[in-house]
Amino acid sequence: METICAISTPLGISGIGIIRLSGEKTYKIIEEIFLPKRKTKVKNWPTHTVHYGYIVDGERIIDEVLVTIMRAPKSYTREDMAEIGCHGGLSALKEVLNLCIKKGAKLASPGEFTKRAFLNGRIDLSQAESVLEIINSQTEKSLEISIKKLKGSLSNEINKLYEKIFSLLVQIEGKIDFPEEEDISEINLNVEEEIKKIKTQIKEILSKSKNGKIVFEGIKAAIIGRTNVGKSSLLNKLLKEERAIVTEIPGTTRDILQETINIKGIPVKIIDTAGIRKTKGKIEKMGVKKALYWMEKAEINLLVLDGSQALNQNDRKLLQKIKNKTYLIVINKIDLPMKINKEELKNFPEENISYISAKTGYGIEKLEEKIYNLILKGYGNIKETEFYLNIRQENLLKKSYSIIKNTLKLCKEKQGIELIAQNLREIIKMIDSITGKNISQHILEEIFSQFCIGK
Repeated sequence: METICAISTPLGISGIGIIRLSGEKTYKIIEEIFLPKRKTKVKNWPTHTVHYGYIVDGERIIDEVLVTIMRAPKSYTREDMAEIGCHGGLSALKEVLNLCIKKGAKLASPGEFTKRAFLNGRIDLSQAESVLEIINSQTEKSLEISIKKLKGSLSNEINKLYEKIFSLLVQIEGKIDFPEEEDISEINLNVEEEIKKIKTQIKEILSKSKNGKIVFEGIKAAIIGRTNVGKSSLLNKLLKEERAIVTEIPGTTRDILQETINIKGIPVKIIDTAGIRKTKGKIEKMGVKKALYWMEKAEINLLVLDGSQALNQNDRKLLQKIKNKTYLIVINKIDLPMKINKEELKNFPEENISYISAKTGYGIEKLEEKIYNLILKGYGNIKETEFYLNIRQENLLKKSYSIIKNTLKLCKEKQGIELIAQNLREIIKMIDSITGKNISQHILEEIFSQFCIGK
């Protein structure tokens, strides 16, 4: 493979910027461009050591740097690697990068370092994908799940599943190859028990990933209500910053605002919608239409009512709409004299009602607690052992589950054992696609194209 190089830190003014190299020419390039303070040869440097000196182009000094050496196979890519710690800033980094390219390195494509780690057998494909998940983690919990996945939490479960299916397939194929030794019609009973265990195993992996998905992807909570009840003020309080424009003029929010907050490790995407009312203006009508759309799409609805006013027709209509949804009724403006008739809310459970003042911040913490409790109610307790399945992995496991259900049906119907073996082979192919043992180059390129350059 060619030696690759890339800037691995975001471009811009900073204290430090890293250029990463990987490949067989790495140390030849370092030898040519690096002038160490201590006059020693790169070939004599132990692995995982840091060296101070200057990057030079001929006699011209480009930057004062630290060079870290990581020799194969004890490196991220299992190739000879080096990282050049330059001063941050575009000019120095670009000069050093161009010098590396001039000396024989190739600019890395997105995710190429991680791709090499996968191709060289240091990690499987599910672990490689977890690197991207670590980069995209929004909360400490999602970061924790992604790191566990990188360390092999999903790989271990998938490998156990693979071994069980492969072992059963070997037994079945042995019976098919030597049918005279045993009555195949009697084998189905033993096979059926093993198929049931495999079905349970796949179901457990999908179940474990459900909560991991919530922690990683989060949930959507739509703030809904009629105009001027304090929806945007609530958004600002939840964000702890002035994100939405707040005025006393009804209908100020005409478009949808979306921001993510962290509630006990779960990312909650808060969607501030336009006030729902009858309107003639084209733009405001579009805002109301979007509000109703998010009301249907969001996992949680936060219906804001103005506690300083009696309920009106729009409030009552919205109360009826949320009855069959996951919701919280948020009674705002309790810092003002209360005029809302609580009798009109008697059919709604008290635990689904929250009293706040978006102006003073009173009740916001309790509201967050109730949002969290709704998440637990819908998805169960979030355990540390769970992991996240991305869409590709989840789809492959769901297809496997569908095939194993069909295989169990074949067993019950005393169908030919050859069909059962064929189904098990199909599942093994899908498992190999998760770990990367059997995957097309096109899909591989698509996965790594989502990475940033330098990772």
